[in-house]
Amino acid sequence: MLARQEKEMVELFQTIPSEPGLWDSITLDAVGQSSGISIPVQLQPVAHANMARRNTVHVYEGELQAYDADVFAISGVVEYRDAAWNYEQPASLLDEYRPERISVLRDAQIRVSVPRASSFHPENHMRLPVCQRTDEPGRWVQPATLPFAAEAHGQPLYGGKVWLPYRCRLRSYTYSAFLQCLDDYRPFSPETTGKYTVHWFGDTNSRRALKKITSLGQWCSGIMASRPQCLCDDSGEAFPRFTGQNTVRDTLLELNDEDGGWSVRENGMVKNRGIQNTLAQVYYHRWEGLTQYNSGRWQDVFKPSALGLYPQANLVVISIGNMDVSFTQFLEYTRQLNELVVLLQSAYDEQHIVLRMPQYFCCRAPSGNPPRRMQKDRNRLYGDYARRLFELHFGSRLHVWDVSGIAETLPLEQRRDVAGCAVNTVPSEIVDLENLQLMNGICNAASLRSKPKPDGWRQDPANIELA
Repeated sequence: MLARQEKEMVELFQTIPSEPGLWDSITLDAVGQSSGISIPVQLQPVAHANMARRNTVHVYEGELQAYDADVFAISGVVEYRDAAWNYEQPASLLDEYRPERISVLRDAQIRVSVPRASSFHPENHMRLPVCQRTDEPGRWVQPATLPFAAEAHGQPLYGGKVWLPYRCRLRSYTYSAFLQCLDDYRPFSPETTGKYTVHWFGDTNSRRALKKITSLGQWCSGIMASRPQCLCDDSGEAFPRFTGQNTVRDTLLELNDEDGGWSVRENGMVKNRGIQNTLAQVYYHRWEGLTQYNSGRWQDVFKPSALGLYPQANLVVISIGNMDVSFTQFLEYTRQLNELVVLLQSAYDEQHIVLRMPQYFCCRAPSGNPPRRMQKDRNRLYGDYARRLFELHFGSRLHVWDVSGIAETLPLEQRRDVAGCAVNTVPSEIVDLENLQLMNGICNAASLRSKPKPDGWRQDPANIELA
C-alpha cells in the first residue's frame, strides 16, 4: 500500500511540454582551477524516443564553451529526479531539496589555452567593441588577474569579482549619463519630439532597478549595501522618490541627470512635486506578471483608455516570468503569453520591446505562502519560451535583457548565498550590473558608429583540449 502511494505521488510530477525528455534537474559547472571562473553547462536530453518515458535510463548532453586559459574541472549535482523539479502540483506534495553530488572521473579535466592574438585573451579585452546587446554571455573574474587597472572596466564588484562579457566590453555609464543618452540619442525611438518615455511593466526586480535609476545609483550603495532590503526583500522599505509597493500600481516618473527621478503621479493622483529640465519619463506599472495575483485583470492595462493617460512610449520594457513560474502552470502561461503578444502588437506597433528574462534560481526548495514554485529549470524554460515567442513576433524590434546569465555564472557558493532570498531578488550590487547591461544594450547601438578593427585583430575561439 505504501509503495503504491509513493508511486502515485511520484507520477504526479510531469515534465514540461516544451522539454518532454527533461526528467532530471542537473546543475553542472566547469570551474577554473586557477581563476575560479565558473561556467555553467546547459544539459539537454539526447534525441531518443526513450527519453519521453519515465521508467528508463535518461541520458543528457551538453556543450562547454570556455574562452579563458585555465584547467577546468567538472562538478555538479542532481537536484531532482523523476520530474520532481516541476512543481505543478498541490503544495503539500512539494519535494524536499536533497541534491546528490555527481561522481566525476579524476582526470575529467579540460585544459584551455588562449593565443595572445585572440580577442579572448585578457590583454585584448579593452580593445573589444562596446556591447550593443542586452544578452551578451560573460564570466566573473578576479580583478587582480586582469592586465589592466580594475577601475578601467567601470563595473560594480560583487564578492570581490567583476563580470566581463566575452565578445565585447561594457561601457562605463553613470546613471546620469544614461539619462543624457535617452535625451540625446532617443534609442530605437520612432518619435523625434517630446520627452523620451519608457513604458515599464515589471515586478519587484523592476522596482529595485528603478530605485537605482531614480536615485542615480545612491540607493543601497557603499556601506548601505549590506542592509537586508539591499540584499533581498525591499518590499517594506519607505522610498521617498516613488512608492513602488503593491498599493500603487501605476506611477509616472520624471527624471533628469542632476536630481534623479521623482514620481509626479501615482494611481492617477498628481503629486505636489516635479523636477525641472526633465530628460526622460518612465511610466511604471507594477504587476505580478500574467497571474491572478494582480489587483485587476493584467490585460486591462494595455487598453487604449489606460495607456492614453500617460505619454506615448518610445521604448517598452516587459518583465515576465518570475511570478508566472511561481504561480502559473506552464500551459496556462503559454496561453497568457500569446494574449500578451497580441496586446503588445496592438498597443506598440512601432516601438522596440525590451524583454527582461526571469531571474536565475538555484539551490533550494520553494518557499512562501502560497509557495513560489520557482526552480532552476522552470525559470529557464519559462524564459526560453517567452524569448522564442517574442523573437517570432517582434523580430528586430526585440531586445532580450538576460539578467539570469549574470547570477548563473557566479561560483556555486555565491549562488547559494543569493538563493537565500525568498523572493529571489539579487543584491543591489548585481542590480547595478543588470542596469549597466541594459544601458549598454540600448545606448551604445544608438550612439556609436562602426569603426575599423585594429590590424591583426581576429575574433577566434580559444584552443580547447583535454588535459
